[in-house]
Amino acid sequence: MRYTLDHEDNSATMTVHEERLDITNSSNFKAEVLLHTRSGIEIFFIDLSEVVYCDSTGLGALLLAHREMKAAGGATIFIGLSDRLRSFINVSQLDRVLYIYDTREEALADLQSDDEADHDDLGEEM
Repeated sequence: MRYTLDHEDNSATMTVHEERLDITNSSNFKAEVLLHTRSGIEIFFIDLSEVVYCDSTGLGALLLAHREMKAAGGATIFIGLSDRLRSFINVSQLDRVLYIYDTREEALADLQSDDEADHDDLGEEM
């Protein structure tokens, strides 16, 4: 499994350098995901912009990343999905479960606005 990993504060971005996420490499992907989701980060970005094909084992690996980070109190955010991969996820109805954004910046802006809304709600209760 070819990928790069960049750490920044409480987050990490894994950029997958594979055209396929399928039965041939999903086991390796899962192993790497487990390693990083258990490293203490709060937000785990997975950049899938180079992935053009994904099968059910690949989807299972994406779900594993989502579940592991959620169990740790964090979030996995998938970015850069091709139209084909996004369509496959939509047909599988996983778009209702997974956090999917076009870019890391878009996701961070959304997270920041959620934090501000939570803070505003807290202020109203006081």
